[in-house]
Amino acid sequence: MEGQDLYISVCSQVYVDLDASITVNPNVEVTNDGLLDNFGGGTVTFESDVNGSAYIGPSNGFFSGNFTVERYIPAKRAYRQLASPVTTPDPISENWQQDTHITGPAGNTDGFDVTQTGNPSAYIFNNDSYVYDELENTNATNLMPGTMYHILIRGDRNTDLTNNDATPSVTTLRATGELTAEINGGQVISVDVPEQRFIAVGNPFQSQVDMGSLLNNDDTTNLESIFYWVWDATLGARGAYTAVFTDGSGASSPDTDANQFLQAGQAGWVYTSGAGTSSLNFVQANKNNVEVETDIFRNGSTADQGQLRLSLYESGALANGETATDAVLVLFDSNGNNGVDAYDAVNITNLDENFATNNDGVLLSIENRATPVDEDEIPLEINTYRSTNYTIVAQGTAIQGATAFLYDAYLNVHTEIPATGIVNYDYTVDSSLPGTVANNRFKIVFSNSVLSIDDLNIANVLMYPNPTNLGKFYLNVPLGMDDLEVTIYDVLGVELYNNTGFNSGMEITIDLGAEFSMGTYFVHLNSQGKTVTKKLIIN
Repeated sequence: MEGQDLYISVCSQVYVDLDASITVNPNVEVTNDGLLDNFGGGTVTFESDVNGSAYIGPSNGFFSGNFTVERYIPAKRAYRQLASPVTTPDPISENWQQDTHITGPAGNTDGFDVTQTGNPSAYIFNNDSYVYDELENTNATNLMPGTMYHILIRGDRNTDLTNNDATPSVTTLRATGELTAEINGGQVISVDVPEQRFIAVGNPFQSQVDMGSLLNNDDTTNLESIFYWVWDATLGARGAYTAVFTDGSGASSPDTDANQFLQAGQAGWVYTSGAGTSSLNFVQANKNNVEVETDIFRNGSTADQGQLRLSLYESGALANGETATDAVLVLFDSNGNNGVDAYDAVNITNLDENFATNNDGVLLSIENRATPVDEDEIPLEINTYRSTNYTIVAQGTAIQGATAFLYDAYLNVHTEIPATGIVNYDYTVDSSLPGTVANNRFKIVFSNSVLSIDDLNIANVLMYPNPTNLGKFYLNVPLGMDDLEVTIYDVLGVELYNNTGFNSGMEITIDLGAEFSMGTYFVHLNSQGKTVTKKLIIN
């Protein structure tokens, strides 16, 4: 079946004989309101490749026998959070493990592939105990719909297990079994939680699921409906969580290709409204295969007062056009409020760098706020640094109200964020200098006027040339400014230069000695208690 959808009408029956086979190509949808019978022992395969997956559309019919479903995985050594649309009669070793390595502490005695370290590569998230349980074995554990499988995919089975830097390869995971949720018409996932928290859910269908539709089902209980969360392996070095709006806007944080549709073969996260029984019911009406499959395996909520996206990059990754390690999205709305409510998406902790807003101790990936006013602040939190050089990319879109500034408390630097536009802020961390890695080093502050400018207009002290390769630069001191102090710091906050007593109307020459190499420096200007910091680039 290539390029043509199949509809099995009411009272129609399709039988697959022992030696027969049906292959449903990627981006083809089968809708079954009759009977698709594979008890004869033939083969029916729903394919998946770089172009997409084959789907089963909203159906009221019956599927008999075993069916094979595929999940294409791009070439990147990273964890994936997977789901199975079939209940397999045979263990994982006879299904997904035929197409990728799965390792564990017991080695091949429990079906695992053997490595020198014996480190596990597969987990099942346990919603009751709220932990990732190591997969106990692969030769006696079957795949079940609705379950989240957290698995390191290194590539196909030709990947060198002795080399963590082995070139990754694409692979396509295959599983064969009963289409349980299709037979039952859906699947209920219910968890009794002692507090407000996340619940892992595996997509039980061989279909994309509209999470907005799912979370607004009449029989969905005790679950927030505005966001859901997925693990996106395309983010950063090893992947990261992203919060996604379920309203069809395509907005997410970090900014990814993820949208409101949970993919076939994908697991995700929902958030409870509080303690108690929390349940959701996947039904046929939640299926939606109109959209092309997202790049997670292979459209923005626009607030009426603008939005601010802050993305954290390793500086080298940004220069190479790679993805952010994490990000936050702040939406400003005339009807918004600055407290935590259902319109704020809680942050899920990543393996690597975490970036969030901190609203009175609650870490958020997406925060909905009122129109910014003078002296508003948004504390930021960054933790789990793995590298040294980072860049925060701040992008404003039609921000109304007070002007936004990114404030670096360690260097005492304010960087204006355009109401519409992008500004990059480079900084360096060093674990031996606690201030550089402090979780609360950064925040967003708002002001109705340009920061640190008084009648002397200190921020407009002219500094040139910038960038400079002359071994020096110049400052023009305005008339009336007789107490200007100039201090220069490197990116770690080490003071390299300090001088005072410059006369008004002077052109100051600052000679850069041997301690100034190529790089970024901060020139701190102080006069009559007013300060401003300018960034200096030496080429």
